[in-house]
Amino acid sequence: MKNVTYRTRLPALAAALFLGWLPGAALAQFDSGSNGSYGPLNITENTTLDLPPDGVFHCTTINVNSGRTLRFNRNPLNTPVVLLAQGDVTIAGTIDVSGANASGAIPGTGGPGGFDGGFGGFGPSAPDNRGGDGHGPGRGLNADGQRAAAYATGASGNDRTYGNVLIVPLIGGSGSAGMNGNPGSGGGGGGGAILIASNTRIVVNGQISAAGGWSPQGGGSGGAIRLVAPTGGGNGGLNASGQVGGGNGRIRLDTTDPLAFRNFNLNGSVTRGTRMFALPPGPQPALHIVSVAGQAIAVNAAAGVNFELPAGSPATQTVVLRGQGFTGEVPVRLVVTPEHSASTTYDLTLNGSANPPEVSTQITLTEGEPTRIHAWTR
Repeated sequence: MKNVTYRTRLPALAAALFLGWLPGAALAQFDSGSNGSYGPLNITENTTLDLPPDGVFHCTTINVNSGRTLRFNRNPLNTPVVLLAQGDVTIAGTIDVSGANASGAIPGTGGPGGFDGGFGGFGPSAPDNRGGDGHGPGRGLNADGQRAAAYATGASGNDRTYGNVLIVPLIGGSGSAGMNGNPGSGGGGGGGAILIASNTRIVVNGQISAAGGWSPQGGGSGGAIRLVAPTGGGNGGLNASGQVGGGNGRIRLDTTDPLAFRNFNLNGSVTRGTRMFALPPGPQPALHIVSVAGQAIAVNAAAGVNFELPAGSPATQTVVLRGQGFTGEVPVRLVVTPEHSASTTYDLTLNGSANPPEVSTQITLTEGEPTRIHAWTR
């Protein structure tokens, strides 16, 4: 029996917290929040970096040479990528946080901060030959015309859009569903999420990609790209597109220079603004799965709860969610996704002011089938 935990930040409330103070912040000299502890991030060869536990790189400057690509390995919490710089950010090459393509029945993994696709079917008969549903708030479902994932925009047969134009919290794209068969194709991973902020300027003549991953009957949705700097420019591309009918992700460009970032080739749902902040101040609201079937799960252990119900166990089991940093009533959603059976959604209300701020519900699990459990705010 294997299990891990999942953390989700509050989309709507977290965004609202900033509306009162952000406009005034734009009047002061912008501070990305970098303490410079990483030093210069200088990419002269194709490079894949391990994300730190919080996903944040505190750089002095950032440079990606032409013809070179920077990628990232996901951390246990599957946080987005956050690149903070005290000085200039120059991207002549590529920064890639895209979701992975399906490979046979194996689903594509989401980029950092994004969600995985569903498994493809295998075996001669049901339920094994059924493709699994995707993962994430905009996940694709294994049904005709509904396999592609959504994010900022819907997909064919899928109107489960989510997030907001500020991209607060920073969250990636969702995975598409797998296909039936022996084997059936896995689903594509959702595009990852990346924030790049500079005290001085950001120049992109290369590419920043947070595209969804490919799957033949509906791909993952695009992820999220956010740039924040007093000024910037270049003629490069920002790509947060979905694949094979998957919904587009989000692109947000914040600057106090009305002429900055005007020549980019943008592929995604784009908004511009002057919200001059990088990371939200203080601890952020979070939602944790702390118990499944009577088994305690450590807070902040890893992203997602993977669980397999032992033989002879009752199908009905209890899941406990705990809020952190919430007040009042918070609508939350729990999604139980077996590898090959249909996923099930449970809509709950968490009292963030309770002690402890927890809510529980009974779910149905299939004996012996690996299952992933996610939770997020609605």
